[in-house]
Amino acid sequence: MAHNDASKTQALFDALADPDCRDILRVLDEPLPAKEVASVCDLPQTSTYRKLEQLSEAELVAEETEVRPDGHHATAYVRDCDGVFVGVDDDGVLDVNVLPAEERPSDRLALLWSRVSEEL
Repeated sequence: MAHNDASKTQALFDALADPDCRDILRVLDEPLPAKEVASVCDLPQTSTYRKLEQLSEAELVAEETEVRPDGHHATAYVRDCDGVFVGVDDDGVLDVNVLPAEERPSDRLALLWSRVSEEL
């Protein structure tokens, strides 16, 4: 396992070991702004931002930007995985796989259009 993979795996384990991070993952089945995450999880807003950053670095949470008509953009966070599987390979090395979140309709449409454009 390369150093980068090892640090990525450690970031994942650290995030999953944190009870606040696990609470945040539970509530992010739909995009929510950090302020709402803090309220729902009963966490201080500064801690919430730190935890969201930690989850983002572990690639468990994605940021989505909502463009508003007034020109102000809002950032919302959403769980970006459906599960994490940890195994041990034949050499005794941890094999960690993050199961991606189920594709959203917009993701499927973008993929469809990219395939259509490749065939044209």
